[in-house]
Amino acid sequence: WDPGSGPCCTVDNFSVDLLGYARSEWNRSAAQVFAMEYVKHYKGENRTLEFVAEAWLTRVVGMKAQYRQLHQDKTIRKDRKALHRQRQRKQELYKRRLDTAYQYTEIKDRAVRVVQSLGLDGMSSDESDHEGHSGEATYHILDKDWRSWHVTAWLRMLDALHLRLQYSGEWRTTSGAWPHFRTSGLKESGKPAVRGLPTDFY
Repeated sequence: WDPGSGPCCTVDNFSVDLLGYARSEWNRSAAQVFAMEYVKHYKGENRTLEFVAEAWLTRVVGMKAQYRQLHQDKTIRKDRKALHRQRQRKQELYKRRLDTAYQYTEIKDRAVRVVQSLGLDGMSSDESDHEGHSGEATYHILDKDWRSWHVTAWLRMLDALHLRLQYSGEWRTTSGAWPHFRTSGLKESGKPAVRGLPTDFY
């Protein structure tokens, strides 16, 4: 919009700039449009254009604060939903690994002990590369640097065995939800180590 070309808007397409400064050129022009229309409709109040325009600009300050708060609230809600989905994936991961451990008698005792000892908090969280969007997502694992490599190896083995079960052990697909694709990330989890685990878990 070119200020030299006339008002930024009209009464019919009135518009306010809530992203820029409250007294931006656009809002000062809009204030004049508002003031002229107000004075025309409320002649008995004997308000000057300058008074009404200044009152409107003061109102814009409040509108900007409300808009900013609304945006922050949406961001907080989005972050909470992302954390909830992350927690759900972690619960599914724990259950899947435990179920898989019980399926293989050769490793059941040791595998079940590993998963149950770690518990839900001992499972690695992950972050989606496009959280909240549609389409196939890749989930980047948040590594737990406190967890010993051999315990992590057990968990990776259980993930691989779960896929084998999904293929009926003969690479034929079966029904049921497939696990989401997880890949090693460069980030480490900020969560503290799970306390009270066997010493060889650290």
